[in-house]
Amino acid sequence: MRRILIIMVLCLAALPLRAEQSRYETLMAALAQAPNRAEANRLTGEIWRIWLTAPDSAAQEVLDAAMIRRQAYDFIGAIEHLDRLVEGWPDYAEGWNQRATIYFLRGQFEASLADVEQVLAREPRHFGALSGRAVIYLQQGKLPLAQIAMREALVYHPFLSERFILQTDPGTDL
Repeated sequence: MRRILIIMVLCLAALPLRAEQSRYETLMAALAQAPNRAEANRLTGEIWRIWLTAPDSAAQEVLDAAMIRRQAYDFIGAIEHLDRLVEGWPDYAEGWNQRATIYFLRGQFEASLADVEQVLAREPRHFGALSGRAVIYLQQGKLPLAQIAMREALVYHPFLSERFILQTDPGTDL
């Protein structure tokens, strides 16, 4: 009887995770088919809220501290926190993405690209990481690679501002 009770408790605890995953999948599908920029922006905000919700309260505390450092332009401090985040919670894609962003802001493009690869290994649809990779390639003078990365990002978010890399307007066939 005790074993059955434990299994029931574990199953009930997983329900919010499944519901959140289902909501995330719905948001991602809706974003890919967004009819206009306003709707895409609304969906994007909801997706970012999910991405920026860490796996547990301890991870959230580390992420929040990193974001405060980032807002204060203390990139070294932010990286210290993000190092702890990716070491302690290596499966949390957004920890890698935030560190990739800081590396980009510091002009450390190779380190940023390495972290982008970590993000995409965990969430291949992360349009922020994909568009970030496109911008890095553009900064490095690798326009063909930038355009490939941008096309991939646009599959998931057709209204990204970085679309300029392709020199096409939303609604244009790629």
